[in-house]
Amino acid sequence: MNQTRYVSQARLTMLSLFIVLLTACSGIRLISEYDDITDKKVTELQDKFAKHFVTLERIIGTKEAAYENFIPFYDDVKSEMRTLTIRANAIDKNDIVIKQLKFLDQNIADLESLHKLGFSKTSEIIPIRNAFESAFTSIIKLQMALKWGEKSN
Repeated sequence: MNQTRYVSQARLTMLSLFIVLLTACSGIRLISEYDDITDKKVTELQDKFAKHFVTLERIIGTKEAAYENFIPFYDDVKSEMRTLTIRANAIDKNDIVIKQLKFLDQNIADLESLHKLGFSKTSEIIPIRNAFESAFTSIIKLQMALKWGEKSN
């Protein structure tokens, strides 16, 4: 009978420890929390690129489409990317966002290099635009998921 009581107490203790551990572990985050500024800045940047591609598609094949006419645009978006990257690096557990921003930054560098060479047809821009849309969509989806997760807690 004492042995049965001892086993019952041991099980109760183990169960209590399990509940304490489970409760303690529920606060562990493997990814950063939602960042409103990152979300807004990425969305603003996406809007700039959407307008950029609409403009390029409209004027392609003309002198207006020359890279030199878009240097202020590239300077502006590269500056915004640096700001976003610095912010992302300052946030704990933000590796996924940092990787997404590095990929987007590389897309911007590639676009600028191609623009320097010149575009002659709209069909040259479509796959590039699609790559940007995919990159922005993945960043924005993650931010929305983080925001939703924050609201559900």
